Amino acid sequence: MSDNGTTEFGRRLTAYREELGWTKTQLAERAGLDPSSVSRLEGGSRTPEPATIDVLAAALKLSPVERERLLASANLRSEAWNDPLIVALVELTLDPDLPQQIADDVRTLIRVAVEHGQRAREADRRTGGQADR
Repeated sequence: MSDNGTTEFGRRLTAYREELGWTKTQLAERAGLDPSSVSRLEGGSRTPEPATIDVLAAALKLSPVERERLLASANLRSEAWNDPLIVALVELTLDPDLPQQIADDVRTLIRVAVEHGQRAREADRRTGGQADR
């Protein structure tokens, strides 16, 4: 917690809300929360539960990365970290002993996989969920 009582989570939540030009009351309404809860979360006097972060992220229409940042700012981890493949990938990409050529190859493979997934997701959106898989 900082000197004025706010937390990293509170500052991040405030920033996301203000980017949309919303009041605390507007965010509370969209998230189905009491306005005083939003005030306490932003002010640092209330610790967020994962489910609360989920409803706030949905109301704010946060991207997956923004949601992860909001979770991390509350010292929480997403369900993604329960996937052993995600954990192995992160460990591999952060391994300082991995030879540079192998690290570059791994990043290239990740880039290809991400681009493939993004193209498939976009095609799925354009066809209303009827794209070939």
